Amino acid sequence: MEPDARLARLEDEIRRLQMRLERLESKLAVSTGPTPVSRPQPPPAPAPVKAPAPERPAPPLRREIDLEELLGGRLLALVGGVTVIVGLVFLIALAVERGWLGEAARTALAFAGSAALLALGAWLHKRRDATQASLAACGTGLAGLFLSLTAATVLYDLVPIGLALAGAFVFGAIGAALAIRWDATPIGGLGILGALAAPILVDATDNAQSLLFLAVAEAAAVAVLVWRRWDWLRVAAVGIVLIQLTGWVFSEDRPVARGFFVLALFGALNLAAATAYELRRKTGTGTASLFIIGMNAVLLGLLGTWVATGGYFDEDVSWRSAGWWLAGLGIVHLAAGLGLLRLQPRNRTIAIWLFGVGLVGLNLAFVTLVSGVAIPIGWAAAAAALAVPTRAVTRSPRLVYVVVSAQILLAVAYVLIYDAPFKAVAHGDTASVWPILTIAASAFIVARLTPSEELEWQAAADATALAAVAYGTAVVLGGVALACAWSVEAAALALVGRRLGNRVAAAGTLGLLLLAALHSLSFEAPPDALVDGADPFWQAVLALGALAAAAALASRCTIGLFDHDRTLLEALAGTALVYLASIGIVSAFQPGAVESHGGKLSVREQGQAILSAFWSLLGLGLLWAGLRRDLRSLRLAGFALLAVAVGKVFVYDMAALDQGYRVLSFVVLGLLLLAAAYAYQRMRRGTKLVGPNP
Repeated sequence: MEPDARLARLEDEIRRLQMRLERLESKLAVSTGPTPVSRPQPPPAPAPVKAPAPERPAPPLRREIDLEELLGGRLLALVGGVTVIVGLVFLIALAVERGWLGEAARTALAFAGSAALLALGAWLHKRRDATQASLAACGTGLAGLFLSLTAATVLYDLVPIGLALAGAFVFGAIGAALAIRWDATPIGGLGILGALAAPILVDATDNAQSLLFLAVAEAAAVAVLVWRRWDWLRVAAVGIVLIQLTGWVFSEDRPVARGFFVLALFGALNLAAATAYELRRKTGTGTASLFIIGMNAVLLGLLGTWVATGGYFDEDVSWRSAGWWLAGLGIVHLAAGLGLLRLQPRNRTIAIWLFGVGLVGLNLAFVTLVSGVAIPIGWAAAAAALAVPTRAVTRSPRLVYVVVSAQILLAVAYVLIYDAPFKAVAHGDTASVWPILTIAASAFIVARLTPSEELEWQAAADATALAAVAYGTAVVLGGVALACAWSVEAAALALVGRRLGNRVAAAGTLGLLLLAALHSLSFEAPPDALVDGADPFWQAVLALGALAAAAALASRCTIGLFDHDRTLLEALAGTALVYLASIGIVSAFQPGAVESHGGKLSVREQGQAILSAFWSLLGLGLLWAGLRRDLRSLRLAGFALLAVAVGKVFVYDMAALDQGYRVLSFVVLGLLLLAAAYAYQRMRRGTKLVGPNP
């Protein structure tokens, strides 16, 4: 630069600094005039001393964008470089059209012009100050060298493939060296990406020579990119390599061993491009590294499966090689996560991402290598096995929930789709119950391994275990055996919940009792049994008897899950017994159940009349017992049963029974209602005279 130009530039900088200084002085209200002289005044009274307010840091000065510098320094350089390349292309096209130059001559001319432009840019950058024009000249020359090499190899066959790859490596090394020396990312991108794309440029992506060159070029590129910390340039480099790797796999059938070796080699280089970069990062999340790891794992998994199966994804092909490939892929990612976590413990995000990718790979490998009930059993067992290591690695309860829940949900989904779907319930398939029991055991172990302060997750795991046990019971058993089994499980769970104070066990008791009641009302003792009776009656006895006994035991073992839960359980037990007795009465007076008829009336009508009387008498007895013991629950039960009896007599007996039994039902019910009213008024009045009702 000439002395006059440097002096002018220095004056501009001084003028710019002076303007900034004046703006600062105006903001701080600094006065530059002389201080006026005043007469001495008596000293004022001392004021209380206040702590000085903390000084606020001055806001940073914004760097002004110089439009002239942007247009003159950068845009002109960029447009100039593009214009030179376009001009060279037009010149060569014109020379070819008019026959001025042969193939060898115009190729040599392109090489010489590109090299001269690269050398000119380097000389300008070193001798005439670092300017955008010099960088543009270097980039243009470097791009011209790669394009010239492509034309000489693909179009004219003037340069052999091996020599072309070596030349591309040299050009890339020159570009990377200049970029490192000048800290110029665009030049580095041209050199590195151009070298990696050399097999594509010279149309040599399907031979061993190009693969060897690509491996060496990528190793050198990874070293440079990690050293200079050029972040997203790594993504472009790995993307170019994966594109060529995909083309190599799909070009023709490859031996499995050779295909796995090539994929493993480039997969390791791509993984190094992500993890080695993170070793130099102290904190923060490497988004580019996350993208590289995910992209690399997905493509390697697909390409390895293609190589293992020969490209035929059907049932006739052996998937064992693909399964072992996926297993190795998962293990490598898990090992990389452990190594990164050990070497750089403060940057855990990439390590956790590696663990997640490895876990997905191992799950896919497992479902590929095994079959049948072993798949959900393995997935469920993995949930319990991963609970503690995941917590130690991630130090995040939410990630533990995600990992463990995903494993259990995989097992549950497989069981419900293949091993024990809903249509297979009560078919007695003992083989399908083992994965269900494994899910229950795994969820129970996870709940026990969960810290006590994580109550919601612990409750969810326990509930999953209970649901699995209930479903497994339904798969193995059916009919009255299932209803009795659910009742027995409810009783056992009530005892366990009482002993351990577990509220989930108490809720599970109610759930199992509800299942047993619904099953009994659906099959063993449906509501129409109150009209037609139960056939066979012994099944209703077993189902409703077990339900009543389990509900009564649960009412004694309740831990206070909610208000009045004991009353609800007692009501369930009593209702089951009354319902069973009612069905027994109706069943005893069905046609064929007895040998004689009472006069002209059928035994069916006798049973309905006796049933109405039974409900009325029982309601009166409960009311009397509630008044006698001053128990509100018994009194309400008596009122409820009397109301049911009234409804039956007025709705069913009036329409269905013969006139004689109809009269009998109404008379008996009326007398019992009068007796109930008298007893209530008499005994309730005496209770009020004695004292308040507790």
